[in-house]
Amino acid sequence: MDATNAVDKTILARLCRHAEATPDKVAYIGLDRGETAASQCTYAQLRDRAWSIAAELTERGYAGQRAIVLDADPLAFFQTFLGCLAAGVVAVPVSVPSAKNAGAVAAIGRNARVACVIAGEREQAKLRDAVAAGLGAVDWVDTGAIASIQGIAPPPQFEALAYAGGETLAFLQYTSGSTGTPKGVMVGHDNLIANQRAIGHYMRMHRESVVVGWLPHYHDMGLIGNLLQTLYQGGQCVLMQPIDFIQKPARWLRAISDYRGTVSGGPNFAYDLCVRKVGEEAREGLDLSAWEVAYTGAEPVRAGTVAAFVEAYAPHGLRASSVFPCYGMAEATLFVTGVMQGDGARRYDLDAGALSIGDATAAAAPGEGMAFIGCGGIGDATPVRIVHPDTRAALPDGSIGEIWVGGDSVARGYFDQPELSERTFAATLADAPEGQRYLRTGDLGALLDGQLLITGRLKDVLIVRGKNHYPQDLEHTAQDAHPALAFGGGAAFQRPAPHDEQVVIVHELSRQGLGFADKAAIVDALRAEIIARHGVAVAQVRLIKPGHLPRTTSGKVRRGRCRELFEADAFEAADAPELSEA
Repeated sequence: MDATNAVDKTILARLCRHAEATPDKVAYIGLDRGETAASQCTYAQLRDRAWSIAAELTERGYAGQRAIVLDADPLAFFQTFLGCLAAGVVAVPVSVPSAKNAGAVAAIGRNARVACVIAGEREQAKLRDAVAAGLGAVDWVDTGAIASIQGIAPPPQFEALAYAGGETLAFLQYTSGSTGTPKGVMVGHDNLIANQRAIGHYMRMHRESVVVGWLPHYHDMGLIGNLLQTLYQGGQCVLMQPIDFIQKPARWLRAISDYRGTVSGGPNFAYDLCVRKVGEEAREGLDLSAWEVAYTGAEPVRAGTVAAFVEAYAPHGLRASSVFPCYGMAEATLFVTGVMQGDGARRYDLDAGALSIGDATAAAAPGEGMAFIGCGGIGDATPVRIVHPDTRAALPDGSIGEIWVGGDSVARGYFDQPELSERTFAATLADAPEGQRYLRTGDLGALLDGQLLITGRLKDVLIVRGKNHYPQDLEHTAQDAHPALAFGGGAAFQRPAPHDEQVVIVHELSRQGLGFADKAAIVDALRAEIIARHGVAVAQVRLIKPGHLPRTTSGKVRRGRCRELFEADAFEAADAPELSEA
């Protein structure tokens, strides 16, 4: 088949195109400690490495089976991932855990019924015994032992996969589990290419784009938004490890400046860190004028964060129009909506009272009420509806309901869970039961002036005396209530029946806050601030040690898990007094 006419069928076809057109272009650069270039790979080298790995997997007979991909190095991981695609092996990307936490990898492996684990030499040495204890006898493939052969021919099944295999399964993306047990989302080659096309359209990306990424490479935002979008466009990607950014946020900004990065981003907390933790001395000499798309998603985009970040870095060339709020999820491959590149963030001030009864109504005056950021308009390629979660009736603009998503980016369903897949991926509107099928996101939002506003998670909404409150709003207020509380370290939830009117907040102390003697004063300040700003009485507060709040791999708070631990009295209190109901 003519590759030119089928170039958009799969990401493999895009790799072939770029390796032929620009074989010597450096596609990926890996940074050591987020600062020094330690590795790089051209498009021809990327293709040859992927084909070499594919040949080994084909020789071992793994085509059509599933395989865990386990590598801490982003570039090595990506080469293996592409090798799986080329061999027709369904990749199952996972994070590299400590040996102590290897049970999570084993659980995913059992659920996916993997035939093998593909890992680097270090990962094998560190984790093989621990993973095998929970996973059992599966083959292990050491990618370090696979030689790269220059100019190697693609595996026999490549032609069919690359140019006619758009409807075949590409990989399983295990969700990060912010609201429940992780599930394997079945992403097809067609879902992947449709999502890449949408990302490129809204971000106006092209082959001269330079992506700078620190997001986890095994997670949808890092894998699809950074690694695969770079490959789709034929651009360049500069990679660093998440820990290198967390330890020193200035490294991210310095890499954008040094490599003239045009596209980069992360969750809201990343921008907060750059405002709070990067001092004037570290900002000196930064040039962010090339940064065209500063995307922010994966957690609520806060108006205050956007404003503070733009103010802090405008003197260094950052343009407000570069801020790119977006919304997405693994079940939709990644990207659902975003603003058009260059439009910037649009703020909406909504009446708090109206929000509590499900209406997105403008506040009486700008700056009053609760601030939201629009996450982009709704395009034809990805239909989005706001729906009453119980009646399945479509709601008018300005009403808050569950966000339903359609289009080619919506994945196949959850692996080996047909009933849950039917409920989640095949929803129909009450007045059109035979019509368009939608993905039920479980997220709440509203359409206003053509923009999608995200208000919270359906399962997380707190209902107190008949009014809705969003946990992230209470958490945001709590973190500022006392200097001993960790930034972004809280979870707000309600207890199960018969105590379901009771609101609980579990909050980490900062490392400095651990030494604060009067823990009761911290609790009192938190309760007072929540009452003053939200009118909600917090029944119980549990102060915990730094780093002990359950989170997903992308950093989202796992409120459901927090509730479970609280009810089981399994949180290790940070020397907090016994706290009874208020």
